[in-house]
Amino acid sequence: MTETAKKPYVFVPEVALLEPLPAHQRKRFERALTMMHDALEQSLSWEQIAQKSAISPYHFHRQFSRLFGETPGHYLSRVRLQYAVFLLYMSEGMKVTDIAHHCGYSSSQAMAKVLKRELGITAKDLRQSFVTGTPSEASAMLQKLAHPAKQGSLEKQLAQSMPTELVWYPQRGIKVTPMPDFDWDTVFDSYGKDSCKLLSATPIAELEGSWGDITYTIGEWQVDHEQYDFFIPEGYYLCCEVYLTSDVAFIAAIESLFQQARERGYEVDETGSIIEMVRDVEMTMTGGATFAFQIPIVINE
Repeated sequence: MTETAKKPYVFVPEVALLEPLPAHQRKRFERALTMMHDALEQSLSWEQIAQKSAISPYHFHRQFSRLFGETPGHYLSRVRLQYAVFLLYMSEGMKVTDIAHHCGYSSSQAMAKVLKRELGITAKDLRQSFVTGTPSEASAMLQKLAHPAKQGSLEKQLAQSMPTELVWYPQRGIKVTPMPDFDWDTVFDSYGKDSCKLLSATPIAELEGSWGDITYTIGEWQVDHEQYDFFIPEGYYLCCEVYLTSDVAFIAAIESLFQQARERGYEVDETGSIIEMVRDVEMTMTGGATFAFQIPIVINE
């Protein structure tokens, strides 16, 4: 099975907001943003980050608020909560207290107050929702952590401009790799750059159920045909390739793919699977990943 390389759509609000700035100003903001994400555990204030970025706190607050539509303090709090939610979801063996400190909260109680205020949920219930909750429930919750915009979120706005393409694929196959507790972040930690050799297929009919009932088939596609033990049917697929850095953008991209199919009058094959492939992954704390998403489309010729 061969796949052609394409330039991915950059699905990162910060990149979209900084792109129009002059190079010198963009570089300063990029340095500040990197510090905000890298130094969560240090509990640096936005004023300290501004000073370390060679920007006066007054000018940083004014410029940041105008550019990002939220104050640097609110942005930092939102990023901290995003990371806390991610760890509560994905790091089952990590204690809640350790997660709180890792994300820059003074205590688990301090994190609990923020979770309750912003998301209306406890850390225990959040972890349980990864098994009993549904993708649509997770999407609604993560939307509360999205980058604010005048209408909805910036992720939703970027999703509307996401390019897609209808592509016909012959039958494809993979060599299955058993992963009972599959999620891409765990895969990245285990496989690193070799994650790009893997593909996941998830039955579309199961996406309305709870996370615990969804089955995933993961496997290597860059192997000899003789090793295939799972096959993806031939046919038309509505496809996109995106570079993203957050779970919020990940879900928004997939939802946009289904939304665009409906708007174009395409019939999604409910008996098929959504295909997820990793094109590239940056093995850094603030790095992102490039994904190819594909959903099967019924074409009556």
